[in-house]
Amino acid sequence: MPTDAPAMPARRALAPRYWGVHLLMVAAVVVCALLGRWQLGVWHDHRTSQAASVTHQAPVPLDDVLGPDAAFPGSGVGRPVVVRGAWDPAHTVYVADRPRDGRTGVWVVTPVVVTPSGSAIPVVRGWAPSKEEAPAGPKGTASLVGLLQPSEDTGATDTDTHDDVIPELSVTDLLPRASYDLYGGYVVATDRSVPGGTAGSTPIDGMAGLAPVTVEHLPGADTSTALRNLLYAFQWWIFGAFAVFMWWRWLQEDVLGRRSPGPR
Repeated sequence: MPTDAPAMPARRALAPRYWGVHLLMVAAVVVCALLGRWQLGVWHDHRTSQAASVTHQAPVPLDDVLGPDAAFPGSGVGRPVVVRGAWDPAHTVYVADRPRDGRTGVWVVTPVVVTPSGSAIPVVRGWAPSKEEAPAGPKGTASLVGLLQPSEDTGATDTDTHDDVIPELSVTDLLPRASYDLYGGYVVATDRSVPGGTAGSTPIDGMAGLAPVTVEHLPGADTSTALRNLLYAFQWWIFGAFAVFMWWRWLQEDVLGRRSPGPR
């Protein structure tokens, strides 16, 4: 009957004798998609690992990477630097709305007046659930290894410039709060040992009572990093698309008999 005509190709294509071919095509597509996704993940992991490798370099003195009056160098992002000087707890500030492990808290930031430059660099000592739960700023000699980061200058507005809570760690916004010059960036304190130690009084890294902070800015990976894995990912997806094409062509020509007309 005419009403059955449109259903005939579908019945023919779904005949039990063709189920094996259909299942083989589905399996091939799934395998190609998963292998492509795996290679893409490997590509991403390699690039992330290379970007983070800078944080494992041997620390160098702060002034070797960023001078007191110098612009922030692109090569300085994430570099471990040694900061020595004196803590200035009177100018401790708290950077609001900083997430950690699913919670929102504050970064606790205290400047260190660096020896011998006399300029200060803001040091992110760590994370606290709130300003009230953060320990008091340290006093005395500062000696620590920190990861260098560029100033945050997204344009976030500080609704109250008279308190010690700020929306972002902007060196420009911190300048009016201090009586000394500031470096053009900040450091995130780590628990790494300072090379050679410090003579005299016991140095303080300022991290006591605070959770460590993960750096937000790392240098980008090279374009060629893990490029082969990225190409492998596309290759597997192309194989999957080709499998679909071959299945469709087989279905049209061998099962449904819809062969393309040959040349005259």
